[in-house]
Amino acid sequence: MSVYHITYTPSLSELYLYFGGSTSGRGSPSGNSNCNFSCHGCISKYHPQDCHLAHEVLSHEQSREAKDESLQIEQVLSQIEPLSIKSVTFLGKEPTGDSDFLPLARILKTRFSSHNTLLTNGWEYVGDEVIDEVCMSIKAITPTLFEDWTGRRGPERVLENFKRLADCKRIKLRAESLFVPEYIDRDEIKKIARFIATVSREIPYRIDGYIPFGIKGGSTSGDRFRRPTKEEMEGVKIVAEEYLQNVSILYKGVRVKNKVEKIC
Repeated sequence: MSVYHITYTPSLSELYLYFGGSTSGRGSPSGNSNCNFSCHGCISKYHPQDCHLAHEVLSHEQSREAKDESLQIEQVLSQIEPLSIKSVTFLGKEPTGDSDFLPLARILKTRFSSHNTLLTNGWEYVGDEVIDEVCMSIKAITPTLFEDWTGRRGPERVLENFKRLADCKRIKLRAESLFVPEYIDRDEIKKIARFIATVSREIPYRIDGYIPFGIKGGSTSGDRFRRPTKEEMEGVKIVAEEYLQNVSILYKGVRVKNKVEKIC
């Protein structure tokens, strides 16, 4: 399995399992860590630690040599054994690419009666009964943008899976997209919001501000895209709200409401 990072929010009893670690780490993990997309500036690649951790924790981790290891199911369970868990979020590069993802979700559902949320790029459809909520990241709708950003052809596959999940009334569905100034811009976000609205105007939609890679001393090195401004984020939120009833934004400077702790 490829869980490489675990965080926890004590005040909410929320657990976060990050997938995407090396399968050549501890023991002999049976899963694999291959993501089916190759997105530019992948946050799990360039910013692998939970961004909600305190700054001093992130700074300490960034100063250490990156670990190339992952946990087996038994090791994950050992790490979280002392915790009170109400909900679990599966995220990282792409949990659906790991053969141990659903077995682990099933164990956690049985042991903790947890509310299980999957964060996914939507390339694979997951409607398993142990998944209660899905947040699908819709990268782009324009075919050329989708292919250039993800390395995959055919955004229609993601959109069809989104519709299928919306039809599965047992699963709570929400969506998110990345806003990249002058690239995945206001026009593309508008197209995505308009698509979501054809499914339901009530589906929650979050727009995240792009984080450039190679950030050193406040500047970026090697990335052709920049971080959006607060004003740009607020503007694109207004665009999406023309179609959807529940739109939120996340960008640098937004205050973290609940303390997040690193488990491993």
